[in-house]
Amino acid sequence: MSHPEIPFWEYPEGKTDYQIKNENGDLTTIRLEKWVADILQLEFDNVHKKVQAGYDKLCKEHPHISRREKGNAIRVASVNTANKYQETKKKVLGWNDNDFLLAL
Repeated sequence: MSHPEIPFWEYPEGKTDYQIKNENGDLTTIRLEKWVADILQLEFDNVHKKVQAGYDKLCKEHPHISRREKGNAIRVASVNTANKYQETKKKVLGWNDNDFLLAL
């Protein structure tokens, strides 16, 4: 799943969409960076359910924030979660944070 054409320290282009139900029960889309989705798909059985659960939790705990803010929070949490899996990040990107720090 590595992207050998991507130079070190760069992320591949692309997004992955997850369709979920918003607080009104309507379908909406959360768009994650492809590299983030690739890592999460390798680490979790059902990323879609995790995204939906995160959105539902935000709706319950922070009903006052906008849908855009909820989407942004899901994206930030997804990046943070993906970055916890450094070995998988290396498999997907060909490098991880440790490689980057060692190169400084």
